[in-house]
Amino acid sequence: MEQIGPKEQPISTEDQRRLEEIEKLVTLIDPKNPNFEGISLGLEITLKTPDGFTNIDHHGENCTDESPSCIEQVMEKSLKELPEGKMATVSPDLDSVGAMAVILLKREGKKVDERLVKAIGLLDRKGPAYFYEKGQQDLGLENDEEFEKIKEILKACRYRLNIERLRLPEAVLFMMKILSGDYTEEEIKKYAQEYDKKLEEAKKESKVEVIIDGLLVFVESKHQMAFDIGYEKGKIVIAYNPEFEWKGTGTITPKYTIARRDSNVREIDMEGLLEELNKIAEEKGLQGRWGGRENIIGSPIGENPLLDPEEVKDIVKKYIKREVKKEEVKNE
Repeated sequence: MEQIGPKEQPISTEDQRRLEEIEKLVTLIDPKNPNFEGISLGLEITLKTPDGFTNIDHHGENCTDESPSCIEQVMEKSLKELPEGKMATVSPDLDSVGAMAVILLKREGKKVDERLVKAIGLLDRKGPAYFYEKGQQDLGLENDEEFEKIKEILKACRYRLNIERLRLPEAVLFMMKILSGDYTEEEIKKYAQEYDKKLEEAKKESKVEVIIDGLLVFVESKHQMAFDIGYEKGKIVIAYNPEFEWKGTGTITPKYTIARRDSNVREIDMEGLLEELNKIAEEKGLQGRWGGRENIIGSPIGENPLLDPEEVKDIVKKYIKREVKKEEVKNE
């Protein structure tokens, strides 16, 4: 079988020992069937949690994109303020997995790279478009080379977590090494190059249209990095795959996924949008319905939604909640 991505080195005895320990301390919560038994601390759990449960998040009703991210919050807390025991998250992204890594490094008494913690937090809160444009200034970095190095490290992390999709324990161990400086330049470079390679591949295979500058983007693509491309241009992405193959059935249909970067993107009424899309699905006689979670909506499973891209764009635009200036509306 052909090797995909960089060839991995055999795992060391020490890493195997650490993985076995991490396995006991981290887990994922299934949003469709949440179970909090045996979990002491939640990290970015965007679900209703049991009374008295400690959950560190930045997506609440009163939060904004200026609210400290999960990893930034745990960095500021002492171990006494963090419950011992098993940690859990719903979505194993750079912020939540990084937060787990920070906590475990603190428990081991190891120093954490605060510069990287701030960079991960800024990228998570503001998104790639803002980060690449203003990240250097916000992080207080006068040296261009230093910012380029941070971007390279974050690309390597995104490759391993988002594209390779490491199992949670492996992802946490990788982030522990990144945040404690236990990595080689060659290792970072190879993963960052793989990220760039995949991104360029995705861009070549995709069509991108900026509908509202910096806010709403349409991406037609069959590539797994469609949202990475979209979020470089705006906060809300309509991803359209004209020939999506549904796993386990072999059925191929058009598929739409509409997502905002996170719940702090409040310029769109996701509930109203979902309601209208389902009203249309019912009128068209579809068996299934549009569904998803707080920040993402997908077209009916295994069915052609019977809407063309222009129709979907027009429907989504109706639920943009802020006034859009004429100069913001553009095509790319």
